[in-house]
Amino acid sequence: MIPLFAVVRIAKRSGRNIRLWLPLFLIWLLLAPLVLVLLPFLFAYCLFCVRVNPFRACATFWGVLSSLRGTHIEVKTGRDAILVRIF
Repeated sequence: MIPLFAVVRIAKRSGRNIRLWLPLFLIWLLLAPLVLVLLPFLFAYCLFCVRVNPFRACATFWGVLSSLRGTHIEVKTGRDAILVRIF
């Protein structure tokens, strides 16, 4: 299943925390028509230019997109910290 939400937290040295909830399902809904329009071009490109099985390419992309769920990225500097969680 593709990730539906992302949380971005920015912790500053001054003690202020900024937390943003990003609804990824809205982005997926907006991108769905674009993907449907571009899909035939992707299939043609895979078949004729790169000579890759387009069904396998789509399955691989879907697998990578689905595996993003549970990603936890944390970056700390001397002063600030940024945390990104996808679920």
